[in-house]
This record gives sequence, C-alpha cells and structure tokens, in this order.
Amino acid sequence: MKLNLWILAFVVAWGLLLGFPPSAAAQELAGTAATKENLDLPFDAIGDNEEEEDAPEIVTFYGQQMEGDGIFYVIDKSWSMRDSGELDIAKREVTRNVQEFSARVQFALVFFDATPVKYPAGGMPAEANPGMKSAAISFIQAVTGNSGSCCQQGLAQGLRFANMATSKRKVMVYVGDGGGTCQGADEATYLRQTLGSITSQNYQRIQINCIGVLNPSALGVDFMKRLAATNGGNYTRITR
Repeated sequence: MKLNLWILAFVVAWGLLLGFPPSAAAQELAGTAATKENLDLPFDAIGDNEEEEDAPEIVTFYGQQMEGDGIFYVIDKSWSMRDSGELDIAKREVTRNVQEFSARVQFALVFFDATPVKYPAGGMPAEANPGMKSAAISFIQAVTGNSGSCCQQGLAQGLRFANMATSKRKVMVYVGDGGGTCQGADEATYLRQTLGSITSQNYQRIQINCIGVLNPSALGVDFMKRLAATNGGNYTRITR
C-alpha cells in the first residue's frame, strides 16, 4: 500500500513538471491498476464446455425419447410376445439403440419369460465400445421366446445392472403387456409383490419407464402405470 502511494506521488509530481493536471496522472495510474485486476480473472469463467460435456445421450425407443448415459432394457419374451411378432419388433428397437450409442454410454439387456437371460452374462453393465456393441447385437439376435412371464426376476436383474453402473443419468425401460404369470403364482399377488420389491430395491431412484404392448389386461395396465409412477418414469401404450 505504501509503495502504491509513493508511486502515485511520483507520477503526480512528474505530471506537474510536464504540465499535466494531477487528475490525469492519477487516472493513468488507476487505469493501470484496473488492467491488472482484469488480468487476474479466470480465462474461462463461464463453463459452457462443462455443460456441453454433461449433456445426456438421447435415444428414441418405440417413438419415445430417453435421456441418459446409462440405459437398461427389460423385455418380455413370453409366448404371447413371440407369437404376435412383438418380440421381433422389440429386438429391432433395441438393436437400433445399441448401434446408435456413443462410447460414453453404459447399457445392459434383460429378456425374460419363466427365467431371464441377460447381457452381459457376468452381470456388470457393458461399455458401448464396438466390441461390446457387436456382442450385444449377436445376443439380441439369438433371443427366442418361451412360456411364463416372471417380470419380477427380469426387473430385479435390470435394476442390479443399473445400480452397479457408474453412469450419472440412468434410465430403465420395461416392455411387455404387464403380465405376471410366473410359476403358478396368483397374478394379482405376484404383480403387487413385484411392485413393492422393485421399488424398494431402487435405492438410487433410477427412472423406470414402462411401454405397454399387445393387449394388456386391466391388471397389467395398472401394474405398469404404478411401477412407472412410483419410480419417476412414464407409462406409454403402443397400439397397432
């Protein structure tokens, strides 16, 4: 501070000798100080690049947009899905998404009937690199339908994948008619237990969207709507 006063006094004295008014000399010194303060500011204080890097992946699935960098599929492959051709449609939709994923996406696939099948088989989500995407597409092509509709097991496996992912924005999507005909269990009881079990396991509050296909019963529609609503997602009915 003392040094600045000495400099100011020197500049004022020199200005007087040269015939400049004191205010001009003082203003010159003040301008120099202001320039120094501006140089101390961060070069890039706005942070636009950071916001661009955090932008979520956007994919279209059954005509619905999903946003996230972790995307997990749970798809009914029961006989009704197979015999109606709806399973083939679901496989095409998933394949297209996998092909479109950027390298920063994590993903996993679960197809269920009486028992679920999953990709990756090891239980950890896949990174969307060329090798993992190619293997996922081969897995999808090999999926066939069978009897039963144990959606609780399928949803639980999908949620385990999602919970283990390191992605910042995670979304899970279920495709089916909302049926729960699993190993002779009463369907209404089974679906009610599924709703409670999956919601309680979803401790990360991952968004679960439900897409209803075929001709879901009133019980199935109610299940899918409630599953989506209690887990921050949306229910969409697909008609053909």
